[in-house]
Amino acid sequence: MNANKALSVVAFCMLTGAPLAQAATLIHHYDFSSGVIDSAGSANGTLVGDASTAGGVLTLDGDGDYVQFSSFLVPTSGSYSVSFFATRAASQGSYTEVISQAYSGAGFYIGTDPGGNMRASDAWGATGVAFAAPGVMTHYALTVDAGSNTSSLYVNGTLAASVGYAYGSGTSGTATRFGAQFAPYGEYFNGTIDDVRIYSGALSGNEVALLANPVPEPASYAMFAAGLGLVGARAWRRRRQLKP
Repeated sequence: MNANKALSVVAFCMLTGAPLAQAATLIHHYDFSSGVIDSAGSANGTLVGDASTAGGVLTLDGDGDYVQFSSFLVPTSGSYSVSFFATRAASQGSYTEVISQAYSGAGFYIGTDPGGNMRASDAWGATGVAFAAPGVMTHYALTVDAGSNTSSLYVNGTLAASVGYAYGSGTSGTATRFGAQFAPYGEYFNGTIDDVRIYSGALSGNEVALLANPVPEPASYAMFAAGLGLVGARAWRRRRQLKP
């Protein structure tokens, strides 16, 4: 975990009385403030089709747009976590993916089925969790804990579903994509994606809650800002103000 993230988690736990969990390490981070630049690592992405970044979000129209990387960003085994904000522009009535990698049968992905319910990888499949209605910006996080042999899906910081195994993905096939399924499938996402974070290690429920609702109310904001950094805190405040 980088220093700013560690401090923000400490501040959260001090405010809530929650215990500190074993740290996860942020390995990739995309806030789309200037293209698809990895602020935590070196895996920058390439915009494909009409995909664009403006106003701190990745915008996709569901018609051949996505971001392509040259490597696998999500760890293929062991413990890891993926979190992001996403907003659907419309109910597409088809399979869609926010993030994917590998190949059919051993693929990693987080997306939706034609009914708008979430899917999480070929290993888990249907989660029984509904993706938020169009126009509602929502935080999603998937944590995989190889130590406890569990995989958990969170929506807006709240545990929504879990299974009793830790799943990975294949180590070949299509490198990571945002907004589309691995080849040869399309399954393009129509909407916006923001603040994609990928960790080595499983985030705790408290850490997921911090990512989903990062700014405490005014009395606690100064402590939070000191932990996250003034620029980061301002960015988080902006996102919170934009949330319905």
